[in-house]
Amino acid sequence: MSKVIDTVDGVLVCDGRVLLIERTKPPFEDKYVFPGGHVEEGESFTEAAVRELQEEVGVEVSASDLNYLMKLDAPGRDPRPGERVAHVFWMRVCASVFETAAAGSDARAIHILSLSEISAEMMGFDHYLAIERLREVLL
Repeated sequence: MSKVIDTVDGVLVCDGRVLLIERTKPPFEDKYVFPGGHVEEGESFTEAAVRELQEEVGVEVSASDLNYLMKLDAPGRDPRPGERVAHVFWMRVCASVFETAAAGSDARAIHILSLSEISAEMMGFDHYLAIERLREVLL
């Protein structure tokens, strides 16, 4: 059995809109995903989510503001070697956070989209499942 590679994703929400990044590299190059990445040795999931939001979009958040949304762990959800399990966190932010966010190393661009306009075809990995869950949570 292969070792599980834990990852995190951070979903920033404001007035029914979410912040997504456009990937610059495979897999899912040019698709929209949440800012996120691998959990480092000795790091909690929330600490990793805080770090990844800072690194990928320049947004500073507090771990205490993060809400656990779901775990994404379907086999084959990530075509790269290894079994990657994503822990998805979300939090409400004010509009100014979206205005100051900037694309980091893994992002070609930042996109702020209404939850209602996001389709499965636009999204990379299985992140659309988190969009569907977020719609349930917020409605």
